[in-house]
Amino acid sequence: MTSAPAKRAPERRVLRPNEALAADAAGQVLDQLDMPRNEAVRALPDGLVCHRILAPASRLEVLGRNISCRELVLDGSAIARIDDGNAITYRLSARGCHRLKILPAGLRAGIVDLRDCLALETLPPGLSPAFLDLEGCTALERLPDDLALRGGRLNIRDCALIDALPPRGSVAQLDIAGCGRIDHVPEGFRVTSWIDVAGSGLTEPPPHLPGIGLRWRGVPVDARIAFRPHELGIAEILRERNAERRRIMLERFGFETFMEAAEAEELDHDRDPGGERRLLRVELDGDEPLVCVSVGCPSTGRRYFLRVPPTMRTCHQAVAWTAGFDDPADYAPLIET
Repeated sequence: MTSAPAKRAPERRVLRPNEALAADAAGQVLDQLDMPRNEAVRALPDGLVCHRILAPASRLEVLGRNISCRELVLDGSAIARIDDGNAITYRLSARGCHRLKILPAGLRAGIVDLRDCLALETLPPGLSPAFLDLEGCTALERLPDDLALRGGRLNIRDCALIDALPPRGSVAQLDIAGCGRIDHVPEGFRVTSWIDVAGSGLTEPPPHLPGIGLRWRGVPVDARIAFRPHELGIAEILRERNAERRRIMLERFGFETFMEAAEAEELDHDRDPGGERRLLRVELDGDEPLVCVSVGCPSTGRRYFLRVPPTMRTCHQAVAWTAGFDDPADYAPLIET
């Protein structure tokens, strides 16, 4: 009696940058397909089953039909669409895929990372991840009403067109920094750990989330810093030991108000077409000094306080630095606006 041939374990296939997939790859079962920076493959073969597909910075444009994989990494690739019928069950990462516009309906991946997908305008129905990262998706106008989040994190930082969160859902962490049109968190939407509210439309902590942690661009803050910075005091800001938190307090309180109240040292002053310029400095314990240049706009008459490096010694040097010039001698505008 002859024994049945042993089944071969799924193999790992590695493609060189200019290597194409073999013609018999359709319907194959692979453990892993590695094709970083590949220039030859524009579409994957129909029916491919693969545990892990890694195609970052490749010229891959479409997946093909009925492809099944657990993990798909396309960061920085030329992918433009992932059509219906393709199954990604654990993780989809497409960071910086600037052409990506279409995702498959019913995408079941638990981790979906679409950060900086600049062409993405809509999300498919049936999306139900635990972790969803949409930071920098500046063309995205709304989140699906049926978006089902499973307790992880939702990051829509700097998605300025989005004006509402889903009516229901649950996450530990919510980042809506830079989402100025989002002015409330629906009662059916639960957050258990923290919300990053920097530059959002929120004016107070959500009433149905008592005790929720607050962050400002990643830095833990309290409700006064986030929503009532006028209640902060100069002494309180100067006493703050955490440098990152103190920087946020300064930003929220206002550099001009702080400089005046803290009796800042004047390092230099001169004039330009916008009027008087002043370079001011305040020493901060445990951190570099706060140095700001005060300038005026010649067309509007408005005045601005701009933070500059503590190495600045003259107003001209500081203003040149804000304009991107390392050598102040190279900065000689005819008219400053």
